[in-house]
Amino acid sequence: KPATSWKTRSCLRVGSHAKLPRAMLLRSSSLPALSRTARRALSGSCCPPGALPALAADEDRELDGQVIQLDDVNHYVVAAEGTARGGLIVAYDVFGFSGGRIKSVCDSFAKCGFNVIMPDVYTGTEINGFGGLDGFMSGAEETVGWISAQNPAKYMPMLEGCKAFLAGEMGSANVGGFGLCWGAVPVFHAAGAGIIRAGVSAHPSLQAAGFYGEPGQPGEFAAKTGKCPMLLLPAQEDSLDDYGEEGAVTAAVRDLGFACVSHPFPEMHHGFVARGDTSDAATARDVETALQISADFFAEHL
Repeated sequence: KPATSWKTRSCLRVGSHAKLPRAMLLRSSSLPALSRTARRALSGSCCPPGALPALAADEDRELDGQVIQLDDVNHYVVAAEGTARGGLIVAYDVFGFSGGRIKSVCDSFAKCGFNVIMPDVYTGTEINGFGGLDGFMSGAEETVGWISAQNPAKYMPMLEGCKAFLAGEMGSANVGGFGLCWGAVPVFHAAGAGIIRAGVSAHPSLQAAGFYGEPGQPGEFAAKTGKCPMLLLPAQEDSLDDYGEEGAVTAAVRDLGFACVSHPFPEMHHGFVARGDTSDAATARDVETALQISADFFAEHL
């Protein structure tokens, strides 16, 4: 469907996208550590303190954006408040288009001055329909088959379309990418292809590139693709040998001639930005911090 009508369209969200149950929200004090396979599978804020929508569950607030279709794929789109600082493509985690607070994360970046678009790469599916995290950690055939199908041949045209939409329909030619967990892989691929000018990866899982014939070691994958400034936000299960200030990914991006900064969140569990339980004060604090320093990083580099 043509993208030119997005501002006047009614929301196309449908009930087939299941919400993540509250019981699956991550609480910093109670979630057991992920397995080794799953672990390896700045400045002042430009956002108003305490005002980030991502601190509330998507179902507990009226979302600021709308769902449109581009090339028969759902995309969540939200316009910047005030003069736009640039455009952002958000790549979600394995819980997909309706996982946790992911649309409120998009709304947070819009309140910080960015035009935002998030493609539904999984086209209405998510990991819970294919064995869940248990299947991922055990290497279950249905889970591996599903994640392997969410490959660059599928998502790279979507990312190109998102960039064109941000430039043509929203006036943001300078584009960054924000990825969570699995979503860090598309962000790095977008960097390698010149689609984005800066990238942020929250609790990154670059080892997932191995599902797509890429190096399964995060540093080796980053050495091929990390061709723009990058900010890394590892949680406690994410190896600092890969994602820390002296980690392999950080070094690889710097070796390519680009800035790379690591800001670890040692009290948080993997997944906290979109799925951490923000009724927990420490989690709310770190979600807000992660999004604020991400917005500052994009403002600097876009």
